[in-house]
Amino acid sequence: MQDFKLEDLPAGEVISYRHEFAASPQQLYAAFTDPSLFVRWFGPADWKVMPQTLTLEPVLGGRQQFVMQHRVEKKFQAPLYMRFVDMREPSLIEYREALPTPQGQPSETLVGIRLEFEAGTVVTEDSVGEGTILKLTQGPLPAGVHEQTLESWSGSFAKLADLLTQQG
Repeated sequence: MQDFKLEDLPAGEVISYRHEFAASPQQLYAAFTDPSLFVRWFGPADWKVMPQTLTLEPVLGGRQQFVMQHRVEKKFQAPLYMRFVDMREPSLIEYREALPTPQGQPSETLVGIRLEFEAGTVVTEDSVGEGTILKLTQGPLPAGVHEQTLESWSGSFAKLADLLTQQG
């Protein structure tokens, strides 16, 4: 599949998600681009990044590859293969993910992921104050996986919020 623009995808194949963090855009950007931070939070609930599998090259065209493992059922693993296609520190990261084949190798099927970080007033579970609004856009995805994908991001972002609170 050739590369694409998320804006050109049919609306029914795109998910949007918004999460508010009591942290600066710089802190969030670092959480996505610093390997030592990334391995501490990324992944849905009950999943973790296997640190020894991480390649993180946060430059335009750089790779982000890793394997996630289920925390209880260790035999369940999920490889991820991404390339950075747009980066504007500290406001934007965009990837193209090559979905894995049944053998676990990257395929030609691409999914776009855009993360936008906007400073502003946020409402979190703990307070109202200055922070960052993270806007996620992802697609193309069949409608049947939208709910599960949003649930996965929600679990990931809850772990990220906890990490940022520990650092703060």
